[in-house]
Amino acid sequence: MTLLSTENLSKKYGENEAVVTALDQVSFSVEKGEFVSVMGASGSGKSTLLNLLGGLDYPTEGKVLYHGNNLFDMNDEELSRFRLKTIGFIFQSYNLIPELTVRENIILPAEIAREKPDEERVAQIVESLGLSDRLAHLPGQISGGQQQRAAIARALINQPEILLCDEPTGNLDQKSGENVLQLLKMLNRDYGMTILMITHDAKIAEQTARTICLSDGKIVNET
Repeated sequence: MTLLSTENLSKKYGENEAVVTALDQVSFSVEKGEFVSVMGASGSGKSTLLNLLGGLDYPTEGKVLYHGNNLFDMNDEELSRFRLKTIGFIFQSYNLIPELTVRENIILPAEIAREKPDEERVAQIVESLGLSDRLAHLPGQISGGQQQRAAIARALINQPEILLCDEPTGNLDQKSGENVLQLLKMLNRDYGMTILMITHDAKIAEQTARTICLSDGKIVNET
C-alpha cells in the first residue's frame, strides 16, 4: 500500500534571473513499511525535499500525497496537526530542549497535542532505545548518541505513520552512528515503521531497502 508519494514536486527560490531551482519535477512513492534513503551531495535538494514531505515548506509546483490526499490542500491548523500526529521528525542536530530532561523532551509532542502520555508506551520506547537510566538527565549531560536516541524516542511518542530523518548519523562518531542506524533498522524490521532517511553517505544508504539518488534537484537513479 502506498503511504507517501510525490507528483512533479518542484521548489524554486527567487525570481527572474535570480531564480534557483532546488527541486525539479520530482516524482516517487514510498510503500507502507519501506525503509528508503534519499542520497545526494550537498545542494542536491535533499533537505528541501524533506521539508516539503514534512509540510515544513510549500512547493512551487506539484503535490505531496499521504494516502492519496494532497498535503497542501490542508489549512495551517490542519497541517500543523498532521505534522504532530502523522510524522516523526529526526534531525541531524537532535533539537532537544536543553532545559528539559530526557523524559520531558520525549513526552513533549504528546503534551503539545494536549494528550496524556501513554506511560506503558513511554517505558517500552525508552527501554528499547536503552534510555531507562538517562531519563532524569539533561541533554547536555549525555552523549551525542544518547541524545539522538532521545530524539528518536520523541519522534515515536505520538505513534507516527512515518519517520522523516535528516542525516540522523551526521553529528555522531562512527560507532554511535552505526548504533543509531541499527535502531532505525530495528524499528523498520520489528515494528513495520515506514522510514525515509536523507543521507550523503553511500555506505549508510546501501543498508536501506531502496535508495533514491538526487542531483541538482532531480532524481537521477533508484537502486
